[in-house]
Amino acid sequence: MFTLKKLADGDVSPNKVDLGIGVYRNEQAGYHELEAIKQAKKILDERNPGHDYEVTVGNPTFLKHAVRLIFGSSSQVLQDKKVASVQTISGTGANHIGALFLSRSAKFSGKTAYVGIPAWGNYGPIFRLAGLEVAKYEYYDIQNGVHFPEIPQLVRTAPAKSIFVLQSCCHNPTGADLTKEQWDELAEAFKNHDVLPFFDIAYQGLGAGIDEDVYGIRRFAELGLEFVVVQSFAKNFGLYSERADVLHIVGKDEENARNIGDQLRCLV
Repeated sequence: MFTLKKLADGDVSPNKVDLGIGVYRNEQAGYHELEAIKQAKKILDERNPGHDYEVTVGNPTFLKHAVRLIFGSSSQVLQDKKVASVQTISGTGANHIGALFLSRSAKFSGKTAYVGIPAWGNYGPIFRLAGLEVAKYEYYDIQNGVHFPEIPQLVRTAPAKSIFVLQSCCHNPTGADLTKEQWDELAEAFKNHDVLPFFDIAYQGLGAGIDEDVYGIRRFAELGLEFVVVQSFAKNFGLYSERADVLHIVGKDEENARNIGDQLRCLV
């Protein structure tokens, strides 16, 4: 991918368009900074928060707002304190820490992570690096679209403790997302089978809307499921270089979430 980008950068054609690395550009092919980010930088400069160490799991205020953005301020899982959250080195880091946490768990060690293809190319290497097996299934093809109801059927028949990577919105690279009805059906399949959802959301707010884009995640939470959420701010805030993102894991209760959080702290 990077070799191809280097070749493209050397192409002097005035008509070329770079559709490689997922970065939003302005009309001059330069970085597009959101007005909200410009204002936030001014506020930070005035407050001068410094550069001292944060606590191991990340900035508490950042984590508080990040988890509310995903689950909603009135979410029952937040009221029950069932979510463990840690700040990570971008979405890639969150995927890695999540996979590493599962591989070190007695229940998930050596299990298989199912990745629907086509998909973001880093899922396979990340899960294999953590020591988990990776299996691919067809999520989408140009003739038939999203493979539904085949996907929930795969969930129902997968071995116990299997891991399923799910993209909450703005599916990378197809852009083909599940409908609310499909999320409902998929959630029921997970509820009735002993497998783990592993959500990745990098584009919240750039699909149908802030709340609409996390419909599936919130539906799974409503059903009382345990699952993983990787939350990235690179794309939707244009913070590509900041590498400031979050890993959330929903446990079965407050004590379980506290123990998960302590394990995540150790891994970080």
